[in-house]
Amino acid sequence: MKYRFICLYLLIILFVSCNNNRDPIRAIQNTISSIDTINTIYYEQTQFSGNNVNIENVKQKERTFYYEKLKSDSIIGAKAHIYFYDSSCIFLEDIYDGNKLIRKLNRDSSARVYDLLKYPDLKKKPFWGKTTPYVIQYMLNYSIENKEYYSFELGTDTMINGKDCYCLKTILEKKALMPGFYEFTIDTNRVETMILFIDKLNNYPQRIRMEVYFMDNPDNVYFTDNSFYNIKFNPELNDSLFNTSDKVVEGYRINEIKP
Repeated sequence: MKYRFICLYLLIILFVSCNNNRDPIRAIQNTISSIDTINTIYYEQTQFSGNNVNIENVKQKERTFYYEKLKSDSIIGAKAHIYFYDSSCIFLEDIYDGNKLIRKLNRDSSARVYDLLKYPDLKKKPFWGKTTPYVIQYMLNYSIENKEYYSFELGTDTMINGKDCYCLKTILEKKALMPGFYEFTIDTNRVETMILFIDKLNNYPQRIRMEVYFMDNPDNVYFTDNSFYNIKFNPELNDSLFNTSDKVVEGYRINEIKP
């Protein structure tokens, strides 16, 4: 009899554990907590973007990212240095320190400069967006805080980069979320889905896919699909990576962007 009770107890624990593992809210909370531990990060990324109707027009981009978490920032939550590659060179660099963004187009030695201290009104409209870990965290936090507008799903577990991953979906209907602006915009025709493939061991996303379709044409799905490789958590980053002084763009043709 004693052993029956022990077996029953173990089965209950296993059942509860399995249910917890299939709880999308728990998966969201674990991912939020995981991102909380990241102060700096490096990764490589392959991005595919387009829509499923015109597959021949899907674009592929290769990039390398360095991020350092900012305590207060309304755009992407981090200092950034991003390298954009094509087959032959680094054709574009984005450098952001929280106060200034420099977009260096190396092909023609030109640079677009966004000085947020000089022109604070630049922040009133979206002008630059990157899906940093902190943007993902913000979107997940926002979904829980406003869960009456969302639905949540856990799809089939998937192997990504050799890692066993949850497939988490947050689905927002008739609204759109503007990361960094802390508000919804109303669009009664829109359905927006974020799909995260989350490593079961460290609760960090290995891939993120954003899908949007419109209810009057649900078969035409627009997507951006980002896969992350060679992720390094909390590497030591030199401050020079985020240098936005005039010296960085010496010899470049400057285009100062105004609101």
